[in-house]
Amino acid sequence: MVIWSDTGNEDLGRPEVANEDPLPIPTSFSAFPYPTPYPIQTEFMQQLFECIDRRKVGIFESPTGTGKSLSMICGAVSWLMEHERAEQDRAKRDQEEETREKTAHPCSSSSSTIRQKGSSNDLPDWVLEHRAVSDAANEREEREARRKELEARVQKIRDREKRMRENMARKMKRQAASMNSIEGIRGARSGSTLKKKRQDDDEDEMDDAEFLVDDYDSDDNGKGSRKAKDSGDYGNVSKEVLELLRSFDAKEAAHGSSRFGFGMDDEDLEPDVLKIYYCSRTHSQLSQFVEELRKTSYGEHLHVIALGSRKSLCINDRFRQKASVHYNRAVEPIVSVNRLNDACLDAQKSGTPSNQRCEFLHIPSASFGSKSRSGTTRDDLDDDHISGTKAWWKTDTAMDSDEKLLEFRDHTLARVRDIEELAELGSELETCPYYGSRQTVRHCQLVTLPYNLLLHASTRDSLKLAIKDNVLLLDEAHNLINSLLQMHSVVLSLQQIVLALDQLQVYLRRYEKRLSSTNENYIRVLIRILKCLEGFVDKWKMSTLHTSEASAGQRPVHASALPQQSVQGTAGGRIPRPVDRVMKVNEFLHDAGMDHINLFKAHAYLETSGVARKLQGLHESLQRKEAKRLAKEEAAAATVKIHQGRVGSLKASVKPPSNATLATSTTPILLVVDAFLMSLLNADNDGRVIITMEEETSGLDEDGSGPAHSGTVAADPASSRNKKPVLKFMLLNPANVFKPLVEEARSVVLAGGTMEPVSDLLSHLFPYLKDNSVPLGGLAPRDPGPFYPRIHRFSCGHVIPTENLMTLVLEKTPTGAPLELNFANRTLDQIIDGVGQSLVNLLNMIPDGVVVFFVSYSYMAQVLARWQTKATTSTGAVASNTIFERIQTKKRIFVEPKEAQEADRMLKEYQDCIHGRPEHDTSSQGGQRGAVLFSVVGGKMSEGINFSDRLGRGVIMVGMPFPNKASAELQERMRYMDQVQQQEQVQFQPTMTSSPQRTTAGSEYYENLCMRAVNQSIGRAIRHQGDYAVIVLMDKRYGVPRIRKKLPGWIGSSIETCEQFGPVMSKLSAFFRTKRDQARKMEQ
Repeated sequence: MVIWSDTGNEDLGRPEVANEDPLPIPTSFSAFPYPTPYPIQTEFMQQLFECIDRRKVGIFESPTGTGKSLSMICGAVSWLMEHERAEQDRAKRDQEEETREKTAHPCSSSSSTIRQKGSSNDLPDWVLEHRAVSDAANEREEREARRKELEARVQKIRDREKRMRENMARKMKRQAASMNSIEGIRGARSGSTLKKKRQDDDEDEMDDAEFLVDDYDSDDNGKGSRKAKDSGDYGNVSKEVLELLRSFDAKEAAHGSSRFGFGMDDEDLEPDVLKIYYCSRTHSQLSQFVEELRKTSYGEHLHVIALGSRKSLCINDRFRQKASVHYNRAVEPIVSVNRLNDACLDAQKSGTPSNQRCEFLHIPSASFGSKSRSGTTRDDLDDDHISGTKAWWKTDTAMDSDEKLLEFRDHTLARVRDIEELAELGSELETCPYYGSRQTVRHCQLVTLPYNLLLHASTRDSLKLAIKDNVLLLDEAHNLINSLLQMHSVVLSLQQIVLALDQLQVYLRRYEKRLSSTNENYIRVLIRILKCLEGFVDKWKMSTLHTSEASAGQRPVHASALPQQSVQGTAGGRIPRPVDRVMKVNEFLHDAGMDHINLFKAHAYLETSGVARKLQGLHESLQRKEAKRLAKEEAAAATVKIHQGRVGSLKASVKPPSNATLATSTTPILLVVDAFLMSLLNADNDGRVIITMEEETSGLDEDGSGPAHSGTVAADPASSRNKKPVLKFMLLNPANVFKPLVEEARSVVLAGGTMEPVSDLLSHLFPYLKDNSVPLGGLAPRDPGPFYPRIHRFSCGHVIPTENLMTLVLEKTPTGAPLELNFANRTLDQIIDGVGQSLVNLLNMIPDGVVVFFVSYSYMAQVLARWQTKATTSTGAVASNTIFERIQTKKRIFVEPKEAQEADRMLKEYQDCIHGRPEHDTSSQGGQRGAVLFSVVGGKMSEGINFSDRLGRGVIMVGMPFPNKASAELQERMRYMDQVQQQEQVQFQPTMTSSPQRTTAGSEYYENLCMRAVNQSIGRAIRHQGDYAVIVLMDKRYGVPRIRKKLPGWIGSSIETCEQFGPVMSKLSAFFRTKRDQARKMEQ
């Protein structure tokens, strides 16, 4: 167990915590749902409690299967409860002190009159001081009264829901039909969708003026008047769109939409309660967290809200159908997030007919959130409404928007709900849960939300998430750095540049005489920017060809940098591939001829004018008109053919426009351009602009691959892709993006099952927390605790006994050949055959399920293809069976597919195959004993899938998954880290004698990327205290001490290096024989 923590609190000097006394750390946690927690769980909860109370930044590592989620809940929420109790006690003492002062100074009761008549400058200091104390006391009383009123309403709803559930259980058979009333209502509502769809089709012929940009005042961008932004939550969308959430705010302003929160200032609303934000990567992980919360006693009274995207929370069937896209291979239509966002925002435009607006969106009044409830609400209903035939939430009483929003808020606070249940509640109460949840955040003590809603500043601001002095828990934080870098990086392709340029030129020609001079000038500026970008890319594409011609037949130097990708075959010969170019921002602006253009003003125009959506609307309208024209021409041509005797199918001749084709450009193209322009406003040294050739998928699947089935190897996806020029902005410094959260929050806790190597987090996320005044002394570089006084580091072992895990490093094959699968030799036939021979022997010893991880999909395909051919022995003879056939005699083979639906089906078959045979069955009947699953590091099986018990008795890692070092992005990131390291050494250690370091910061980062992926994959097996498994690392490099130290502590402590293959077999045999004997003894 590893713990770093400075017992002092360096933050106590801050004004807001100067008078804060530390809370006593609990010895037990009564909310824990099980009788006795594991010792490491108790330690985790205590350390988390202390970390939050002392305002630390925590890095917590607890292996999966040790109850990490429960420990986080109990540790964090127990601190929240204790802190609120301490605050209430402090307020009570202050109130008693106020009462004593009033008794001692009765004349001071007239201070309110003095305050009305005289200037504060004329009052004595003791009166001003007393006034401040009195005002604070009054504010506390009002806050407490509002809290009690809210709790009373919520408790009433809790009691009502409890009675409702009891009555429903007693009358379930009689009320089976009425229980489906919601679906009936929604079905009837969706029944009118076809009629409304016809109306939407009729609107294709829109008035030309609809797409004309309103007059724009460049001196007043309108930003100051918009105090409440609501750009929306964009869940699982591309990083380009995430970069542009602020622009969706401008869209709404440009269309004059009336939105949530307009007319309300923050000071008019009820104050935020102290809260905990819990973040994870996916909604499924957030739902699992909510399930764990329900197991504790906190689930009965804690106020919890789940924030999500429109895709998860929209209940408008009309909008969802409008946003649906039919892909070729999809069984059901897929809801496009971008289209759904646009449908929702379009319905809120000023002038939109009421029948086209969303009936679930209720606009609050200016006093919403501060007034008392009045009128009849559902709380006033008697129990007859529950037991009657009418749905319990339906009443005949008309409710205004405020009452409906308050009703949704109160029901949300009444019990813990996950994201799906929140959507169901919105359907029941006929209130939009997407916007309703935002109004509820202010009153919640625990908020669950995906990463992008918290980590992206514009999204965070649009949600009005109060970070100041609140607690942030970031789970599954092992990939936090990569998430930040990807979220704040932007890609702009040449195809998008050309499309945007064409659209703008068409728009300008069409509306040139009707545009104001300001709008015309800004549109011409945008055209100039796009021409600069297009010219820069074209110049780069031609640079290699010119260099090749000047070489007079000599091979270009740069073509040898990437031997496998440097040339592309053509009918006329070999054309060199352009060399990737990496530039700083200022260099790029200069070379592209954009350094004289004011990008701030261009961005302001795109953000506030609404030109992006106007342009997109015109583009889609013209597309539909052209598609109709072509359809008519083809129909006419087919009719002529029929009359000429060439009988053909009219249906086959007329090809309507594809929905998928129209769906490819749902996001306004100028918003993507604006995202790239905004990235160029970053600090010159914080990012790089890269121009490169990037693969473009030719299919309609998101991953660019076709269906892959278990037992077969999917084709290399690169074969179906074309390389296109792209411009990339690559963020290099995630610390500046994450720093505002660390500075504002009371405590930030990063938690995960495998947080090693921690050095990356410290150097790349928290360099500003390092205390450079601490002398190095004799401290080892890997003991960074004293250098980071605000970091609270906790790492615990596993709950399993040490004898339940065995980790082996395999250095040689059965034939004695060394196993070092580096990039140079891992594709050699003898190496692949050696891995296969080793695997055949290992699978003969490991029972039930075994998961084998390869470093990439392409390498797995190459290995499995080789194993399906008969190898030649050292004597020259051809083997009787292939390695693939030898494996199949031992275990049934499954191969990880790429499609999510196929993965779920394959996992079900894998599970059934293993559980279809009794455990510890040593009979030879049936041949196969268990199954083997070939997977890929970083694929669907390496994270979020639990291979517990018999599903994962063995995990085998083939090679080390180092990323492609030839990548221009990776090279630049490593170079940047080396430069930062050198600057720090010069700045903070000028007097120290230089000593050669084993690795540079860039090399350390490169190595850590590999080890973090390894740690995440091999942690799939052990999931609970009684579980047991073996981990086999098939590469001699795992035995290097530097690499071993980067394995999780609970794995590294049991690792053994086997220089020969023979001892591996004996160790495996003894390990599983012992487990088998123990199981038989327990059965007797």
